[in-house]
Amino acid sequence: METKALIRKRVLEMRDGIPVGERREKSHRIAEKVMQHPAYLEAGCLLVYVGYRSEVDTLELIEHALKSGKKVYCPKVCGREMDFYRIVSLDDLEEGYKGIREPGTCDGEMLFHAGAGQEKSLMLMPGSVFDRERNRIGYGGGYYDRYLERETGFTVMAVCFDIQVQEKIPSDIHDRKPDMILTECHTYERDREGRTF
Repeated sequence: METKALIRKRVLEMRDGIPVGERREKSHRIAEKVMQHPAYLEAGCLLVYVGYRSEVDTLELIEHALKSGKKVYCPKVCGREMDFYRIVSLDDLEEGYKGIREPGTCDGEMLFHAGAGQEKSLMLMPGSVFDRERNRIGYGGGYYDRYLERETGFTVMAVCFDIQVQEKIPSDIHDRKPDMILTECHTYERDREGRTF
């Protein structure tokens, strides 16, 4: 079986090869699917990455969530750790870690704490590769795995292009599975017994 690094490299090259216009159209279809999903509709808080390079673009979702009155939190990397800080506008984002747009603030009052309120929360998680059993290969930094070790109690939804979902990928015990994966064509969710359908 291929190593995670080789699978990541191969799939990211395929993702990078999607023409810009096609990627934009597929990102829009994914955003519409997310906005119609009960996990999004019921969430008062949205933890959402800011699309980078050839990732699924999330700006449409961020703008919709802000206009809908949801509290929106985006990730900010400090050293080996990542936290989510609230933004009230896209203007609150600035270039940060590896050139990725992230909140400019480190204000503790804007920091997301799971379970701090009664509102349901939804995280939109990126990744380089997934499989039909919801296993995930990230970008090698382990930021989401570590974050989800210490923060729990919310739904985790991964979004990616269909081309990023492989039949089977290797997984380790510390790898965190999303509760569901949405692509422009498919949705992979777990049932009450934990099976993916």
